Amino acid sequence: MKWVRAAVLALCVAALLICACQAAAASHIKEIEKLMPPRTAVCYFDGDKLDDMVINARGKLTFLYVDSKLADNLKRQRKAEYDRGAFSGIPSEIFAYATKSKKGHVLFITRMQALKGWTFDSSMLSVGGYSPAKEDIITGVSDNPALELRYGERGLAKGYNGYIGFFVPAANVKPGEIVSLGYAEDRVDWQVPDKNQ
Repeated sequence: MKWVRAAVLALCVAALLICACQAAAASHIKEIEKLMPPRTAVCYFDGDKLDDMVINARGKLTFLYVDSKLADNLKRQRKAEYDRGAFSGIPSEIFAYATKSKKGHVLFITRMQALKGWTFDSSMLSVGGYSPAKEDIITGVSDNPALELRYGERGLAKGYNGYIGFFVPAANVKPGEIVSLGYAEDRVDWQVPDKNQ
């Protein structure tokens, strides 16, 4: 009888631990969902503006600013996902890049979507007037290297959906300021979130 009670107690403890891990993971994902919108900006390349819409664009770039607050939450969420063996739906490339840092710089992860064929050139990216140099671009961290863009030019076929991670000097991205970011001549204004957002 004692072994039955011990087994039931062990099962109860295991169930409580699983519930606690899932609750912790859920709280991290809610925090990430709250942090991402003010750190995200979307720019369309080579499209025609029609009121609030862009039509016939060659590409869509979604910039994600990964400050220390977002990076810390992404790292905790990644650990929670490994612990429970599930994935929340955040692209794994974002987790892979978020662990990287460079002194005096801030990290941007940009999702590149080719809506038409496009010869992408990394030197045409711009954040706060800064275009990433070869040493600013992170390579070799994506879970799927075929979807990872590197320094230089690369032909993107219609339907391509990949990522590029790069550093920008922190002086170009100051909290509270409005900075211009985008590709080539196509830019959007975006307000850098302050440390409390």
